[in-house]
Amino acid sequence: MTTQRLIALVKPYWFRLAVAMICMAVVAGVTSLMAFLVKPVLDDIFFQKNLSTLKLLPPFIILLYVVKGTFAYGQSYLMSYVGQRIVADLRAQLYAHLQKLSLSFFDRTPTGMLMSRIMNDVNQIQGAVSSAVTGILKDLFTILGLIGVIFYRDWQLAALAILVLPVAVLPIVKFGR
Repeated sequence: MTTQRLIALVKPYWFRLAVAMICMAVVAGVTSLMAFLVKPVLDDIFFQKNLSTLKLLPPFIILLYVVKGTFAYGQSYLMSYVGQRIVADLRAQLYAHLQKLSLSFFDRTPTGMLMSRIMNDVNQIQGAVSSAVTGILKDLFTILGLIGVIFYRDWQLAALAILVLPVAVLPIVKFGR
């Protein structure tokens, strides 16, 4: 039920969320591209001593970071906007609901509890929309891009690494507790 209510709150802002997800995908793609370029850059510059690659590399890297920064800013701005609008909508709904309640409710309920609900609970929802969703999606896109890069580079080593990864994570989780 909570997820359905959160989706209902986010629904009016779906376009901005879609653009934010596109921005996240571009950031993940640029991150994956940088990882992909490590091998050719090292091969061309250090092993083949290709000076033209060395001259082209700095402007290209600057361009990549400008693109990544621009889209990261766009994603951050859009997700913050959606989070703030959801908070404003929730507070307006909450205020309208409070206006309809009886005087006996206000007599029974401490003011501090009402204020806590209005301020803290609504801000937690904003955090869930802005920070948690953003982090999960951006990291998911980045992981998928980097997995694509490692499979493209050496699929056998990538398959071995993916098979070994769960076994390596178990002790980390166990000792982390």
